[in-house]
Amino acid sequence: MADVTVHPECPFSEETFNLLSQLEQDFYIAHEEEFKKYVEQPLQKLCHQVAAQLPGEIIKRIEMKLDVAPNFTFNNYECNLYQKSTNFTSQNARLFIDLVQDGFLFGLFIIDKTPDKQRFIQNSQKTLTKEVIIQNTQLSDKCSLHSSSKKSLDHINLLGDWLRHLARQNSVTKNIQASVYISLKQVLMYSEKQLTDQIIQTLKGLFPLFLLATYDDPITAIRKYLYPPAIRFAEFYYNQGLAKYNQGEYQDSINNFERALERSPDLAEAYSYRGQAKAELGDINGAIADYNHLLLIQPKNAEAYNNRANAYHKLKDYEAAIKDYNQALDINPNFVLAYYHRGRTYLELENQEKAIEDLCRAVELFDPEKDMDDYEEAQRILKTVQPDYSEPSFTEIYLNVRSKSLRIAERTLRRYHLALKTRKFVILSGISGTGKTWLTKAYADAVKAKYLPVPVAPNWTTNEDLLGYLNPITNEEYHYTDFSRFLEEAEKEYKQAQEEKRTPKPYHLVLDEMNLARVEYYFAKFLSAMEVRMREGEAKIELAPDKQVSLPPNLYFIGTVNMDETTQGFAEKVYDRAQLIELEVSREELEEHLGKAPYREILMNIWDSVHVVAPFAFRVLDEIQTYLEEARKLKEAESSERLDNVWKEALDEQLLQKILPKLKGVDERVGEALKTFVEIAENEGFQLSHAKAAAMLETFNKHGFTSYF
Repeated sequence: MADVTVHPECPFSEETFNLLSQLEQDFYIAHEEEFKKYVEQPLQKLCHQVAAQLPGEIIKRIEMKLDVAPNFTFNNYECNLYQKSTNFTSQNARLFIDLVQDGFLFGLFIIDKTPDKQRFIQNSQKTLTKEVIIQNTQLSDKCSLHSSSKKSLDHINLLGDWLRHLARQNSVTKNIQASVYISLKQVLMYSEKQLTDQIIQTLKGLFPLFLLATYDDPITAIRKYLYPPAIRFAEFYYNQGLAKYNQGEYQDSINNFERALERSPDLAEAYSYRGQAKAELGDINGAIADYNHLLLIQPKNAEAYNNRANAYHKLKDYEAAIKDYNQALDINPNFVLAYYHRGRTYLELENQEKAIEDLCRAVELFDPEKDMDDYEEAQRILKTVQPDYSEPSFTEIYLNVRSKSLRIAERTLRRYHLALKTRKFVILSGISGTGKTWLTKAYADAVKAKYLPVPVAPNWTTNEDLLGYLNPITNEEYHYTDFSRFLEEAEKEYKQAQEEKRTPKPYHLVLDEMNLARVEYYFAKFLSAMEVRMREGEAKIELAPDKQVSLPPNLYFIGTVNMDETTQGFAEKVYDRAQLIELEVSREELEEHLGKAPYREILMNIWDSVHVVAPFAFRVLDEIQTYLEEARKLKEAESSERLDNVWKEALDEQLLQKILPKLKGVDERVGEALKTFVEIAENEGFQLSHAKAAAMLETFNKHGFTSYF
């Protein structure tokens, strides 16, 4: 399939038509779940939405037959709308919606040599009936009126000319068809609403022709459809119901809404208010049923999702309520009541963090004058669920960090703890795998801080790489990064805490591998602002002209760095503005980390021989242990016995894959490390790593330089 831009709200995907292009019985059986997900479920939803939104005069005269299984004869899926009170067969005249291999086809179809075709021909010859249809029927410009006649139709009077062609005794047109075809590329470019609207428009235009085939004397039915007085009565009863609802007379309002819906079954507002009236009377399931029908008619109705969510909340089905609040906010991101009610629902689910976030957003959006009650209630709830922040004691922090299997000396953690309080900008250095990033996360969790890791890219050269930028074309829209959003969150929390006279929650922002790019380039604004913050407690950063963000006291910056040939050095002013802590790993800590592993002594001997030029730490040990354990499981699966001594072969592979690549360069100590490694590998019978290490040593002895590759 050629490249096509799929509309984000299209119910179908390229996978839909990939599956349809291979539709045969055996293939369908083998891929039934994919057909359900990509073809059948979206088609079923679309057809139900179409049926729900058709005018009342159509709805009361037809029934829908949707084949959820494919038609292998024609390799398509069919949805047929046929005359009510008849048993549907292929002989019936029908309005149809077909999903075919190369797109969508929908319209009217009447098969040859059937009573419905004969009735259609006879009725179309009646002058009055034909004139009413020709004068009042509006067909889509895309609608094709199929004719086998070689004579072209008169485009000025297209419908009338087509009916005359069909009515001729010698007409060569057999099956009668009027339909719209949309290619698969066009389908994928349409939203669900655009597809639904186009299908509905086509079927509404063709419905008078459908009546020609299904009624012996269709003029009355056609007039009722074309000139529906029922709509005027429906609006009358709806207004009566609305007045009763506003007066609190809910049962009377329901009665009036029901009369309105009898006359206009697609009157969306009547379903909405009838659902709300039922909810007021305690009929929650009845209310949900009305909201379900309303959402078939108006699938993008944010208020309907919010009301249905409120109903689910009353039933204590909180997960279903959250899903509907999410839908409402996807449609309308500023829907204040959805934030308010979702926040209260999160409290029921004991998700305090999300509850606070939603209720804070609701307080921002509420109009304190118009929404006084809800505004004050949201603030009252926030005061009860958002207690004053209290930092744990250092002992509690240490025990919390150690409980996460992070091997760190108490003194090192104490240095990190004090450095954050002193400077609010700490750089953690150390060889790869010592647990620098792990420490930042474990500590943030221990002090209950909001945490954001930002991986630094080597191509960062400006503040915009970190902070985002103002759209240079419009000069209005600001393109945020996760970093700049986090800054604004920290500022917002600090200001709100000041208003509420409480201690703000800390925010920890981690620049992971921060020296992959030149820090003094992309972090320049912050290096200057940090000095201001040290003196005044707070500083401002300019994101764009007339757009600033504060660096509040509750915001902490942490950088993790490795020192190797892939990284950049630091300018002196970076060291001046940061506290630098190097995480070192001792032999004893690594040995303790390996526990009683049978290969502990071998690995530690390897570490002794290479760590001066090719150090490794916890991450490498963890990966080796995982590899050896998986190798044991694989051997056991093959032999059906427990094997505890299969680690040697796997360890040999890991020394080859994880340790030897680190040994490279011209340093004489590299040659010494390789020589010791070769001896250990030979003594232990490690054939793979011995062969590779020996070759690397030979290269070093010949050229004074070696590398793995």
